[in-house]
Amino acid sequence: MHRIRRYMGAAGPWMVLASCLSSVPAAADDCEVKIGVTGPMTGGGAAWGLAVKAGTDFEAAFINDAGGLPMGGRKCTVAVVSFDGQATAAGGAAAANYFASENVHVVNGPVVSPETTGFKPVGKRNGELNFSTAFAADVIGPDWPLAFHQNQSPPTWGPVVIKAAHDRFKFTSAVVMGPNDQGGTDSGHVLAKLYASIGAKTAEEYYQRGTTNFSPLVVRIMSIGADVVETGPMPPGEAAILLKQLLEAGYDGAFGRLGAGAPTLIAGAGGAETLTKFFWIAHVPMDDPGIKKLDADYMRIMKSAPPEDDLFYTSEATAEQFLRAISRAGTDQDAEKIAATLRGMQLESRYLGKFGWRGKTQYGINQEFSLPIGMGVIQNGKELPMVRLEIPTE
Repeated sequence: MHRIRRYMGAAGPWMVLASCLSSVPAAADDCEVKIGVTGPMTGGGAAWGLAVKAGTDFEAAFINDAGGLPMGGRKCTVAVVSFDGQATAAGGAAAANYFASENVHVVNGPVVSPETTGFKPVGKRNGELNFSTAFAADVIGPDWPLAFHQNQSPPTWGPVVIKAAHDRFKFTSAVVMGPNDQGGTDSGHVLAKLYASIGAKTAEEYYQRGTTNFSPLVVRIMSIGADVVETGPMPPGEAAILLKQLLEAGYDGAFGRLGAGAPTLIAGAGGAETLTKFFWIAHVPMDDPGIKKLDADYMRIMKSAPPEDDLFYTSEATAEQFLRAISRAGTDQDAEKIAATLRGMQLESRYLGKFGWRGKTQYGINQEFSLPIGMGVIQNGKELPMVRLEIPTE
């Protein structure tokens, strides 16, 4: 079972939604390794947070199913402690404090930029290593030696993907959509510059996170007449609502999704057959045989289908790496020792193979994974084969 706490914000109380720990196999010795996971597990960004949680839960269950995590001469049960960061800075800070109270020092997440901004200073004070998925300009850096990044941001893969989309759909203008907080503006500004760099006339539109009626923005977008609506900075649930409302209003341009969560948008639109121009980034190449193997293992162990969001796969690979580091370091409590062990390891996923580190050029520190990515395209109602893109190490 897994512990989940939820922060209700300044206007509401703390509420414990559920509390549970991973099942304990009989073969495991009488010891326990605790790891954390945080992200938005309710609200418009829930698809992201629940995908990260599922990847972490699965890796813990996989290890427990095999008898436990080697720690010295023993094998220990892996227990997952979860916290709903609610996509806010306050939620991120609350998550870091909650993990401290639970003696958790290695965390998968936070997911979005506001959570990460709130988490980092508290996590640093508490001695907590974390792996964020955020696109924040300062998601990692030399001042945050315990902060790691499990996927690449738009400056790394954006130029290649946007050029490929431009070559296919011949767009001349774009509007970038996002919530009016750091989670939207940091990546929104970058994406707008990338669209502009290939000659597209580009605008940015921001809204209040949690919006469910985008009618005023739909009218604005239709009046602008943009060839592409880029939804990458938007939480998947909110982006799906916007996409559906645009289609209902008669929008016939392209949709870009340069951020995780494309399956949620495709499902919200009514399936691929309803879309004529849609392109997206996947943080792993979803057609890879290793991904299909992971899906099968998840079904076997968890007795359910895996999440469709690609952050599930990067989070599983992340949990696999830091659990190996915990095992080698011989501790789940000393984050600095675990981080040092992690930096010295050959990174290798049982599903995606070997990969390396990057981040020095963009962030000033090589604490970002260089996992391969994929680019997906739907054209005239048909989903085309995903293109695999290798990410160079630094």
